[in-house]
Amino acid sequence: MQVYLVQMQSLPGEKQKNLEKARQMVLGERPVPHSLILFPEMFATGYIPERAKELAEDFEKADGPTAQMLKQLAQKTGCFILGGGMHRIGNGFTNRTCLYSPTKHASEQTYYDKVHPFFPEQKDFTAGKEITLFKIQDVTVATSICYDIRFPELFRDAHAKGAQAFTVQASWPAVRNEHWETLLRARAIENQAYVIAVNNVSADGTYIGNSQVIAPDGEYVVKADAGKEQVISAEISVGFIEKYRLNFPVH
Repeated sequence: MQVYLVQMQSLPGEKQKNLEKARQMVLGERPVPHSLILFPEMFATGYIPERAKELAEDFEKADGPTAQMLKQLAQKTGCFILGGGMHRIGNGFTNRTCLYSPTKHASEQTYYDKVHPFFPEQKDFTAGKEITLFKIQDVTVATSICYDIRFPELFRDAHAKGAQAFTVQASWPAVRNEHWETLLRARAIENQAYVIAVNNVSADGTYIGNSQVIAPDGEYVVKADAGKEQVISAEISVGFIEKYRLNFPVH
């Protein structure tokens, strides 16, 4: 399975500009059909959960601009796309990512709500309750969002349910970059699974990206340049996962 990570700068609150940039970055890459494409956490708005009342969408109705763009991009590229943002639910919100398929309607997509909301989200955002798994080209993938990577039990539970790869969509600040690097490798090594992690960048250096794909043995498959908007890609090998787990049967 081929994966593409879109490391981009999101202008705070400039949803239409961010969506158009995201679309152009993907189309310029000409991704291989049936690949998986990931965007950072809250890529359409920037990480500004305090503005959820103004910027949230209903991703279940899929009639907002973010859902519409992602649905159309999946159909145009023939790829599966993970993207989302602040989801309006009742009088509150969740931090949601959705899997958009080129063969399904937007309202039928798989979704995941962040199980561990970060501090700025905890007042108005409801925590998700379930792990989400899906399969693309025989690879079983579990989703996570940013702060989730500090909680290894979430990943161990997903591993027990058959996860072979984890996606991480983040707005992770540069000041804790060493934590980002360490936790991602730990989640890969302890679960003998690929970690596919995409982060955003910002002009002021608050976010520097360091998007990456890590193999089940903890080695880097590919890593983005720090502070640079770019799309990186890598191949996820089911054969490598199975061989590595067989030869080193930690579990």
